[in-house]
Amino acid sequence: MKIIITESQYKYLNESYSEEERVKKVFFKIWQNELDSTGEIDFDPKIANYINYKPIGRVREFYTDFLGGWDKMIEKTYQLMDRTFDTMDYDFRGGYDFKFRIKGHSDYEEDYMTLVDCPIESDGKVTLIMTNGETHLLKDLEENEDLWWEIDSEIRSLIEDILYIEVTKKTGINVEVNMCWIEE
Repeated sequence: MKIIITESQYKYLNESYSEEERVKKVFFKIWQNELDSTGEIDFDPKIANYINYKPIGRVREFYTDFLGGWDKMIEKTYQLMDRTFDTMDYDFRGGYDFKFRIKGHSDYEEDYMTLVDCPIESDGKVTLIMTNGETHLLKDLEENEDLWWEIDSEIRSLIEDILYIEVTKKTGINVEVNMCWIEE
């Protein structure tokens, strides 16, 4: 039986790349195609499962190489975070209605992570579904210690979910909330 292949396919088969180099080339092609067709890449380290590549941690390193290194990744992260985020733009906001901006950050290259500080605008509100269904200003609830610990946790989680969609999926850098507070 004969198989007819192109010259480029023949060269690819005869090149002496390691498995890791071949896998890296495959990822680069996937990401470049996504970039060419949509203008952005939706980073997902689980993509390694689709081609049965086991060292999933290496995928982030490949992605770093694809984007041009840590400095380029963090630069893009800053660009994506340089705006006011509004929870009303997201379906999963769970009764919260507030805007926030990133005011400070600490970056950790070895963990592909940045910790952010984000003040919440003072007119932010929440509708308390499990209690009375009333809408309250967040700044008023901040004084209620019994309730605030849960609200603070939910706010942090919501901010991290938004930043996952807006930053992590596009850069591969995990963003976690260091501090958040209600601006006066």
